[in-house]
Amino acid sequence: MRKIYCFGEAVYDIIFKDEKPVEAKPGGAMLNVAISLGRLGLPVCFVGDFANDRVGNIIKRFLEENNVDTSYITMYTNAKSRIALAFLDEKNNADYSFYKIRIEDKPYIRFPELQPDDLLMFGSYYAIKPEIRSMVSEFIHNCNNKGAIVVYDPNFRLAHLKMLDQLKPFIEENIAVADITKGSDEDFRNIFHTEDAEKTFSVLDHLGCNSMIYTRNRYGVDLHTADYQHHYDAIGVKPVSTVGAGDTFTAGMAYWLYKNNICKSNLRNLSPEKYEQMINTAILFATNVCKSYDNYISFEFINELKELVVTQNTDNDKK
Repeated sequence: MRKIYCFGEAVYDIIFKDEKPVEAKPGGAMLNVAISLGRLGLPVCFVGDFANDRVGNIIKRFLEENNVDTSYITMYTNAKSRIALAFLDEKNNADYSFYKIRIEDKPYIRFPELQPDDLLMFGSYYAIKPEIRSMVSEFIHNCNNKGAIVVYDPNFRLAHLKMLDQLKPFIEENIAVADITKGSDEDFRNIFHTEDAEKTFSVLDHLGCNSMIYTRNRYGVDLHTADYQHHYDAIGVKPVSTVGAGDTFTAGMAYWLYKNNICKSNLRNLSPEKYEQMINTAILFATNVCKSYDNYISFEFINELKELVVTQNTDNDKK
């Protein structure tokens, strides 16, 4: 059976509004993806590390409670887990401060062996962290060579901009390996100093990735492939918080790819209609997470999604 692997950092998010903490919960880009997929009952595994401390045990328990396989998690004894502070502005967009994991031992990641047409979702600083880069590079190349679908989200924060010269070759290698690179306008502006989707795709295409999904918050989503480009409007919503919106968009992509049995061999030949289905599904996911302080889709949304699928199947039967 196909599986979905989410590789990235795990953090404990503390969300602030008007300088006061309003919510705290497990987070991290790929952890957020894994939680949404686990809630949907998909076979998903989180690959990463955190400390064997109070925070780390909260994170591990939360993953397990949401049906996420934790077989490939490393928990360090002599360490402190990561903390992320998210400060919401007047538009409820987040500005972040990170407190990194402190490890006395040498970092060690337990990597799975992916099979053909498994899905690997990976990204953020964890995917370009110099201390583990050689291990990550070998892992993503192995996944690609085994025939897994590789989806990369740079999720590159301003906090790491001072390290860009060191990190950029790692980002470029990740893009070259990926079947799909999904990132925000802010990510690509920080990395490549590009201001629009067309110029950004020119860079990515040159690196070897010919499928780019470029998100622009309330201004929607731009798709660029070697043969096709299109803009998709966002769904108008007054956000409670945008924390996790991009991650949940990625979860929507993974959900659609898995549920529609998309294989690596036919991924590059997706029709415009199929791309539209995938991106509109992802937009629905991202819109839902903006309605609360959660970083992942709600159980109410899952019920709505099931009803939507039943309706679509009924309509198809009538045709």
